[in-house]
Amino acid sequence: MRITTSAGNESMTFNGMDFTRWTLSVGNGALPGKCFYQNQSADWIEIPKQLLISATEAPIQTMASEIYTDFAARFHSAAYLTERSIITPTNRNVTEINSHMLALVPGQQRAYFSSDTLHTDAVDPSWLEAEYPTEFLNGLSFNGCPEHQIDLKVFTPIMLLRNLNPEIGLCNGTRLMVVYLCHYVIKGVIMGGTFNGKTVAIPRIVLNINDRRWPFILKRRQFPVRLCYAMTINKSQGQTLISVGVYLPKPVFSHGQLYVAVSRVRSADGLRFLIVNEEDIPANYTRNIVYEEAFADLQLPGHFDLNFPYRFVIESPQLDSFSQSAGLCSV
Repeated sequence: MRITTSAGNESMTFNGMDFTRWTLSVGNGALPGKCFYQNQSADWIEIPKQLLISATEAPIQTMASEIYTDFAARFHSAAYLTERSIITPTNRNVTEINSHMLALVPGQQRAYFSSDTLHTDAVDPSWLEAEYPTEFLNGLSFNGCPEHQIDLKVFTPIMLLRNLNPEIGLCNGTRLMVVYLCHYVIKGVIMGGTFNGKTVAIPRIVLNINDRRWPFILKRRQFPVRLCYAMTINKSQGQTLISVGVYLPKPVFSHGQLYVAVSRVRSADGLRFLIVNEEDIPANYTRNIVYEEAFADLQLPGHFDLNFPYRFVIESPQLDSFSQSAGLCSV
């Protein structure tokens, strides 16, 4: 549904498949794979050469210049920032890329620091406070939560990490461009979606972080945002972009991640890979983890309507009666 009809999709043929079929084959785990390590699955697939960027001694700079072309002249354009991003498996790589891009933006940089405190049900929490001082709490990082220190400049893109006010477009995953940095709020313009161009103010909030690794709940008061020149593959779900760089210093590590990465774009022309493998693995191969057994029970009795390829005609009497009662013509 995301991929549009374009010459780029049809011209990128690989093993007889155009970009659309290749993308679906990545998601279904249907591409032929190789095994480079003993006692592991043959889940290393070849990436078409049309999509590859050659690795260099400075891979982050290479990827950034490929995706953020003409950045010095267009860094302040919301339309330019909306249509592109670099995605990578881990938060550590995201931080490295965002730091590199932030250094390229002219202007004064402002740092926002969180207030971190402990919350526990213990009768005497004093031992926890002694065991885990504030400096230690400040150094903790959690998935989906802001860092202790957030460095921002005007005209940088940020992403919300929490639902603040869905009625005005402030939802988890909303991207904005910073237009003013205040002490108590960040003023930004929403990029993309129904509320594109709307100016909003983002306050600090208190986030309760409950991680099983620690015997306490961390209360972090901070702006619920993160720079988003780059984002993790998991966080990119739901985004539709024109230019996407998939930076893989290490392979993906969970089911469906590679499919999420390749399916962010509308056209093959906007997708590029930069893969950094170990010396004994070719640079045009990467892992595609797909648990095919997850699809085993998803077959419904029915058929696809060839005249309308996105419609699936249900032939089950039980489901058909449900569709009629719900007022649905087709599913």
